[in-house]
Amino acid sequence: MDLSSRMENPASYKLSQHIRLRPGAKAGLWCALILPLSMILSCLKYQELVSRSYVLATASAAMSCIYLFMNLYGTVKSIITHAIVIAMAIYGCLVAGLDLITVIYWTSLLIIINIPSYTLLCKLLERFPCSFSIGEAMLVVQGTSVFVFVTISNCLLNSSNLSTVFCQIVLFSVGIFLLGTDMIPQFQQLLTFSILFLTVIGTLTLPVLFLVLKKNPVVWFLLDFVFLKSTRVYLIIYWFACTLLALIIAWRFGSGSSVKLTVLRKYFHGVIIAVFLPGIFYDVQLLFVASVIILAAFLLLEASRLHNLDYVAELLNKNMIGFLDEKDQGTLILTHIYLLIGCSLPIWIFPLTSATDATDYLLLCSGIISLGIGDTAASIGGTLWGKTKLPGSSKSIEGTICSIMAEVLFILALFYFGMFGVSSHLPWFSFIVSSIVTSLVEACTSQVDNLVLPLVMYIVFII
Repeated sequence: MDLSSRMENPASYKLSQHIRLRPGAKAGLWCALILPLSMILSCLKYQELVSRSYVLATASAAMSCIYLFMNLYGTVKSIITHAIVIAMAIYGCLVAGLDLITVIYWTSLLIIINIPSYTLLCKLLERFPCSFSIGEAMLVVQGTSVFVFVTISNCLLNSSNLSTVFCQIVLFSVGIFLLGTDMIPQFQQLLTFSILFLTVIGTLTLPVLFLVLKKNPVVWFLLDFVFLKSTRVYLIIYWFACTLLALIIAWRFGSGSSVKLTVLRKYFHGVIIAVFLPGIFYDVQLLFVASVIILAAFLLLEASRLHNLDYVAELLNKNMIGFLDEKDQGTLILTHIYLLIGCSLPIWIFPLTSATDATDYLLLCSGIISLGIGDTAASIGGTLWGKTKLPGSSKSIEGTICSIMAEVLFILALFYFGMFGVSSHLPWFSFIVSSIVTSLVEACTSQVDNLVLPLVMYIVFII
């Protein structure tokens, strides 16, 4: 077996024999590289503008990646692994411009958060069999570690971006709640589940938000954030209409119909474009908050389905069965969550609070371009005209060409209607290269497209 085959073979890695990976998926360890790489490249491109918190978060992503790889291969002694991770933490703190005492403080926090990464990876794969490839699980663990670190650091550093801290604390509280319900079976009933949720909101979320915001969080969210601009109210009403339409379609066709699965699934890609596009161009800060809160809601719903809560689980299973594909074979149903995360990731990791030029807008649009446009066009084009298969892939050359052409035409349309500004200059060469690379990755990878394609496009475009 050659080197590339060994690397893609899940059996080559140090994992428990009780772990069952997602059927049909290769190891996909390259997935663990794309989050830290995208953040490092962002730091380099916007080095004079990135915040200290973002630099530290980038160090956290890199540390998690290194620690996971070293433990996964199992060829490096533990003391060497920890020494490298500590060195990485110190280097990240020094790059962030911290003094000696502060370096020790933040290095300790980075280590405490990232050292359990490999244990968390194994627990995730054991707890949810057949739901992840190794690379997908590594990316989820990395994202979790970075999120926890950023949430804590923003609270400790008294971040001026209160909207970001607000949604991070909400999601963090939901994460603690879900961890508790998963560990304690007594809370996996509808009544106790609801009581615990209200308890966490009342004793953790609201008090912490009050301390950070220094005012009533509900009043702040409504008066100082939502109603601060009239465009935000209009966007929320528009998003509510899109959500209502999506729910009606899910209820009408989710439990089984004569409509093709491909058409049903790609319909939601269209909905995600309709939701994200105006948010990116008119109020990316509101979109950031909304995407995190919707992610929290999705996680709560999936936990309700997983724990088979009365009434709720039956309703969810009935209306989601029509949208499952071959990658939803495990305990969890993650495709819709991955779609939200994939479209949101470029927004979450973008180091500035708003876009300043066409390049920034294209980076923020990486998710909807690669998934909403490219992946949809590849699927439809491949279904209608696909005859010639790419080497080593079940995807067609015709579908890949459709993906590239659709992405280019989409950006041309945005440019024609002045979405990038009257005098904007589009980096066409970089965009076309990123479109080609992303479309080829979509055609060749066995990893979940919704999770990895947006970061691939982000990385290639920003280089």
